[in-house]
Amino acid sequence: MKRFFRMSPSPPVWADRFLEWFCSPDKLEDIQGDLHEEFYYQLEKKGLFNAHLNYWRDVLGFIRPFAIKHKQDRFSSPLFSPDMIRNYFKVAFRNLQKSRLYSTINLIGLSLGLGVAIVLFWIVRFEYSFDRFHTNVDRIYHIRSTDKFGERQSHTPQGVIKTLQEHLPGVEKAANLYGMEATTIKVNNQVYQQKNTFFAPPELLEMLDITWLKGSPGQSLNAPGQVVIDDETAQRLFNGDAMGKVIRYENAVDLIVTGVIHKMPVQTGFPMQMIVSRETLKQLQPEFKNDDYWGGGDSMNQGFVLLKAGTSSEAIARELTKLIQKHHEESDVASYELQPLSQMHFDTTNDPFNYAMPKWTLYTLSSIAGFLVIIACINFINLATVQAVQRSREIGIRKVLGSSRMHIIMQFFGETFLLVFAALILGSLIASQLVQYADLLLNTKVALAPVWNISTLLFLLGGGIVITFLSGFYPALLLSGFEPIKVLKSQFVIINRQRFSLRESLVVTQFVIAQVLVICMFFGIKQVQYFYQKDLGFDKRAIITVRMPDRRDGVIRERFRHQLLGHPEIKDVTFGLTTPASHRDHWWGNVLYSGLPNGEETFRLQHIDTSYFRFFKISLAAGRSITATDTAQGHTSSIPIVINEKAAHDMGFQNMEKVLGERLEFWGMKATVVGVVKDYHSEDLRSNLQAHAYFYASWNFKTASIRIDPAQKQAALQHIRTHWQTLFPNDYYEPKFLDDDLRALYDNERKFSNFLILFACVGIFIGCLGLFGLVSFVVTQRTKEMGIRKVLGATISSLVALLSKDFLKLVVIAFLIASPIAWYAMHRWLQDFVYKIDMDWWVFVMAGVLAMTIALLTVSFQSIKAALENPVKSLRNE
Repeated sequence: MKRFFRMSPSPPVWADRFLEWFCSPDKLEDIQGDLHEEFYYQLEKKGLFNAHLNYWRDVLGFIRPFAIKHKQDRFSSPLFSPDMIRNYFKVAFRNLQKSRLYSTINLIGLSLGLGVAIVLFWIVRFEYSFDRFHTNVDRIYHIRSTDKFGERQSHTPQGVIKTLQEHLPGVEKAANLYGMEATTIKVNNQVYQQKNTFFAPPELLEMLDITWLKGSPGQSLNAPGQVVIDDETAQRLFNGDAMGKVIRYENAVDLIVTGVIHKMPVQTGFPMQMIVSRETLKQLQPEFKNDDYWGGGDSMNQGFVLLKAGTSSEAIARELTKLIQKHHEESDVASYELQPLSQMHFDTTNDPFNYAMPKWTLYTLSSIAGFLVIIACINFINLATVQAVQRSREIGIRKVLGSSRMHIIMQFFGETFLLVFAALILGSLIASQLVQYADLLLNTKVALAPVWNISTLLFLLGGGIVITFLSGFYPALLLSGFEPIKVLKSQFVIINRQRFSLRESLVVTQFVIAQVLVICMFFGIKQVQYFYQKDLGFDKRAIITVRMPDRRDGVIRERFRHQLLGHPEIKDVTFGLTTPASHRDHWWGNVLYSGLPNGEETFRLQHIDTSYFRFFKISLAAGRSITATDTAQGHTSSIPIVINEKAAHDMGFQNMEKVLGERLEFWGMKATVVGVVKDYHSEDLRSNLQAHAYFYASWNFKTASIRIDPAQKQAALQHIRTHWQTLFPNDYYEPKFLDDDLRALYDNERKFSNFLILFACVGIFIGCLGLFGLVSFVVTQRTKEMGIRKVLGATISSLVALLSKDFLKLVVIAFLIASPIAWYAMHRWLQDFVYKIDMDWWVFVMAGVLAMTIALLTVSFQSIKAALENPVKSLRNE
């Protein structure tokens, strides 16, 4: 008889298999047991179908991170598990606390290096952002030209703009922009000096991205007497309510405010605060009325063009150059070029409306920032490697307990990251304070621009990763390579089979960088001092200059002179277009003479009164000066002029007496040479001497030069102000010292020199921090040796020499390497100057002695401390 047994229901097989597939083995037994128990409970209460359904639901509910199986084999290692990462940072923090001296040295060095690097990143980013905010920046070009004598010019005559608009189909818009450094305005009977005043047509403002708060280009600048101001000027002059208000301009014309724009960003070549319609300029200066004029003119009358998409700027420049042939009688231009708007800021040959920043300066700043960070990284590497002996037992025990080499590498990178992260925070704080001083040194406005943005964060992130890797890679590799058996038997030593260790090489590298900066610093300072102290060929002492308001009124001008000379504090007064050396208002003209190369040459034309040469103590080489009889009207046949020696040489004369009486022609006028003055420097010392022609032209005396008694400066200034306010009540008074104007010619070199001083100090300081740490370690390691030597009779001086000589040897080697590098760098820099210093050998010696002295003081501090230590303390455990 057959027996049939009824099988009791069981959980779904496929559900169990699925659970066993994804569930972690160490949790499977508990989870599966609980699920089975729940299954039989549901079977009894709700039946088989519901029990199966609930079982599947519960299995799927355990697909969670804590229960899922993680693939692992016998070679895997939980390097990046949360527990291990937490352990890395915990141990790293303890080790940094344990080695507080070395951690502090590394933190200070990295923070300083990173702080300077962040500031330089902001400066470079700021300079490269000039005018890149315009939507059409890739299609806007600045018109430049080269004259027949190879000189680059910024001036663009009106005829060029008209030709671009009417005859070249690739041009969308073209316009002139005339800029003025400072003007005098009057609002509600109050006189102001208005800087950054421009004359522009509507087309120019349509090219640029300008936010209009009130008005528009087409309506606000299309007629004479219209002016647009920015919101900051509107607030200053009219408390914000400016529309329809009247501004008296240069006591000559009333302007109606027809528009208000948002203040231009600081990083622009168009710092427009007041924009007057171009039609008004035509009324004020008749020479701008002729739109077909192709001749010379003011360098601040510049041209800009917006090309149609896809148009080649080179092709437009070639077409424009061809058109010169039609206007060769008017124009002295040989060729035209279109300079991208984004590059205008970097061209120092421009006459910029804002300042120019040469690219070599930015390249130099970027390189120096990198070098300072490298010096700080070298500190980290050196101090980490010298601590290897102290940490060898720790590494050995970790390896015995199962740590792999990768574990140890990750631990050390954790220490490096913690230190770099702290240095980034501290460096950012330093940079936030330092950027304001950098603006003062460079005369920039970086602090006014938004410095903290996504690019800064990316720079910090990328820099932090790179510095962590550079600083931590070699020490991590060295520490993780220790053999546990040797280190635990105290047999571990770092054997250096090379004559020059890596650590010594890194110290030399540090001091090479630092000493190159120091040497360049000395030469930079020496060149700038040379600029300031060189005899320019005229007397520049104790002279105040004032810009004259009404140049054509000779009576009131002479009254001003007479009243000033009535005070003993004022020694002399003269009038002219400019001072002998000025970067403002100088005029140039083509002088025709058969003895000149090609029959013509560009001379600098200077309008002077009869006392000009006497006032500036410019000596005559031949003939006479301009006299009172030369100032009379009626010189219709030939005007008397004085030239300088350079002009006479260019005309073919070596004997200055023989040039007297020669006839020249310029501006359509005949002129006779009546005198020759000795050469002086009218341009900066980057340039050669210029040919000059001087003649009396009272209608263009823009500058009054006043020599005062230096001991009575304040009294003299007060007298000038009093008489100015009496004679020129509607004009702004702004006295300037000639010395300050001349110093301004060398702003770029002064900025470069100032930054070299800063970088050299930071570089030396960071290098000496590292040297201090190395000496501290060596002294600690050789304490017992020093005790034994003292017991055996060694003197303090011999012990100091013993500890110091190896480090000083590295500084000397660094000097020998740094000297030719610095010589090459400064030789290249000095090539930009016609008049420059000699690269004297004693400057190199002085820089080397300075570096040696600083290094000796750093080393001696610890060496003397160790030499004075009581030997009983160091030998008590022996």
